[in-house]
Amino acid sequence: MSLKGPTPSRRPATLLLLALLLTGARRDKGPQAPQLIEQAEATAATDRAAAIASLERYLSGSPSPEVLPWAKVWAGEQRRLAGDDAVARGWFEAAALDHPSHELKDAAVLGMALVDAQSALSGNTLATIQLKDPSLAPATMRADRLRILARAAVSDGTVTRKVREMAAQAVELAEDDPQVQDRLRMVLADLLTEGGRVEAPPTLDPQGKPLPPQASALVRVRASLSKGQPEDAARQATSLIGSWPDTPEAEQARWLLKRAEAKDPTVAGRVGVLLPLSGELAQAAARIKEAITLANTQTGGAMELVFVDTHNSADKAKAAVEELVLVKGCVAILGPLHRDEVAAVSPIAQGLGVPLISFTQSGEPTAGGEFLFGGFLSMQAQIEALVAHAMDGRGLRRFGILHPRTSYGDNARDLFVSAVTRRGGSVPHVVPYAPDDKDLRDEARLLGQKHGARPEKGKADPPTIDFDALFLPDSFRRATLVASALAYEEFPVGSFRPQFGGHGLLLLGLNGWNNPAVVDEGAEYMRGAVFVDAFLPDQGSPATAAFVSMYEGSFNREPALLDAVVYDTTRVVSAAVQAGGSDREEIRSQLGKVRLSEAATGAIGFGEDREIQRQMLVLTIGPSSIELWQPETGP
Repeated sequence: MSLKGPTPSRRPATLLLLALLLTGARRDKGPQAPQLIEQAEATAATDRAAAIASLERYLSGSPSPEVLPWAKVWAGEQRRLAGDDAVARGWFEAAALDHPSHELKDAAVLGMALVDAQSALSGNTLATIQLKDPSLAPATMRADRLRILARAAVSDGTVTRKVREMAAQAVELAEDDPQVQDRLRMVLADLLTEGGRVEAPPTLDPQGKPLPPQASALVRVRASLSKGQPEDAARQATSLIGSWPDTPEAEQARWLLKRAEAKDPTVAGRVGVLLPLSGELAQAAARIKEAITLANTQTGGAMELVFVDTHNSADKAKAAVEELVLVKGCVAILGPLHRDEVAAVSPIAQGLGVPLISFTQSGEPTAGGEFLFGGFLSMQAQIEALVAHAMDGRGLRRFGILHPRTSYGDNARDLFVSAVTRRGGSVPHVVPYAPDDKDLRDEARLLGQKHGARPEKGKADPPTIDFDALFLPDSFRRATLVASALAYEEFPVGSFRPQFGGHGLLLLGLNGWNNPAVVDEGAEYMRGAVFVDAFLPDQGSPATAAFVSMYEGSFNREPALLDAVVYDTTRVVSAAVQAGGSDREEIRSQLGKVRLSEAATGAIGFGEDREIQRQMLVLTIGPSSIELWQPETGP
């Protein structure tokens, strides 16, 4: 454990042992704890949340003055053990301040010191832990006190017999709380056996706080694998699984144990690629394979690519991940393509600790853990760029949404509403429609707040339009159907103006509109509509033009968005694999650091959400083609 503050780095164990003898370690004398406290301790052994609820329910009622300080200290202790440090400290402070002359005050102050030690063990905190009388404190508190004292005693690397006795006594004190006892056995393992190594400094999360013990144990398993020590990793993983069998960390440890038992084969630069090379997605998969191969060639062939046909089967994809990692020693995996395959393999890749960079646009490919990356064009990135254009670029504040009643449409709706409201806008009207409905006039009437039956032929009733733009998250063909239904119901869309007049209603879409056919099929109703995408072959940046020329020269065809996105993502992965070598953990870290200076799709690199960040293009449907949107200029 690293020590902060004025405390010297080398501390004689005799000082700590003397403090231990003076303050005692076991509660052999003193008043008997109230029955409420004994019941709470017994409950906490199997259900800590229930114990906390029992104590805090008692405290919120009409507690007995004799029991009140006990309940506060024990409520604080159970909260501390549950990881609720702020609440725990609140209860300890209340016990110390409200009952300054009570015999439990030392226990309350000790509890505060143990909470403080979670973030930094300063000299003052250590002195408090040493000198406060623990005799009436909860057994788990006394156990953690001994754990800290034992660790502090060996800060100079010395493990004495007395230190080992303190470690053993800490474990013994926690015998009535199996979870705490298991944790102590894990973190004091080197002091409980002869010849053990001194514990490394505590593992911290990104915010600098110590990780829970099972998470720290998982970090140590991965570290042993990264150091080429599979035997140590196997021992650590087995211990973790036995100590916390029902935790997510244990599930990941089971996968890491497989790596350790397989002697963790790793081949620097070897990258697996999961694609449905046969079946209905074979054509798209073949283009992805070509784009990956081209990018690898252009980056010096740094990766040894191992292509695997998943046959568009989640089961085959799952088996392939294990084969690629445990047998072939791949250090990263590109793919899969289909959402169902990504969902199936993500827990395995996360468990095995191998970076997985998928090419799905749907679902949440990065939600399962820090080894999962999204290499395609995410819906959220598109919507953020679209809303930024509409609100920041055009000053629009109120929006309507017409969306298909599908998972895609529902997700787009939710992301759009969130992005708008975060910027202070509003979405007063949201109307869903059946995904296979070809007549959308009823939905258009509902959006326009038209009530009652449709007027007789030749007559029309105007819509009420109290919003600035309309979001249509659907394919360009479905969007043209929606636009024509809106025009039928007298909405001023595109260049169409109804008999009632009115300013044009801006239509907003996503990259599903990026098809040249939208110009003719959308006709006047889609003219001027705006959408976002990452790639426009003939109107992009110099980097885009260079990629298009190279791609056409290689394959004798114009690249599509899929080709360009996969090409840029592969370049990022290639750079990370070169930097990380055979260390999967380091490759994962490098994926978050690599930055592209030039990219065909505006790609920059992976962001904190592990999705590729891009500078999106704002496109508009012109009279004869899709064009880059340009702001209006004055006369």
